[in-house]
Amino acid sequence: MFEQLEEPKKAPQVSRAMTFGIAAAYLVGAFGGIFLFIFLEERPFGIQIATAVTYTYFAVWYVFFPTRGMLEKYSLRDERIQRKIPLLLAIHCAFLISLLLAQIEWLGMKPYLSSYWFTEHGKKGDTLYELVMVGTPVLIFFAQVLTSRGILSRRLAKNRDVAA
Repeated sequence: MFEQLEEPKKAPQVSRAMTFGIAAAYLVGAFGGIFLFIFLEERPFGIQIATAVTYTYFAVWYVFFPTRGMLEKYSLRDERIQRKIPLLLAIHCAFLISLLLAQIEWLGMKPYLSSYWFTEHGKKGDTLYELVMVGTPVLIFFAQVLTSRGILSRRLAKNRDVAA
């Protein structure tokens, strides 16, 4: 009764070597980011510099390489992907600027906020200020990753349709 019009898409296979390489690169980025934040913390705009470097590093990994839940990988050697690099760089700059402006605003507001923002809430003892300072970059980051991956997947799908 219901005919299947297309073959079901198979999830791309990720080898153990690729998984190990991505995990190693992720750990290098994580520890490198922590080191940057510690090393640059007291310098003028040190937090913003560490944020920009760490954010860019992980944005490249999450956009181009397979991760949990997003197994599609996009090769920078692919000419179709290379044509989208200027657009992806513009998107990255826009998201990075919005992140840095939000971070500068929150750091600037810190002396003027009431003590409620710095009172520990819940069992973990997190403050509302810490949650906002961590949550904002995470939301901006995943918005960029999903936007960029959407552009790349549409580009590849469009070219597949033209070739078929």
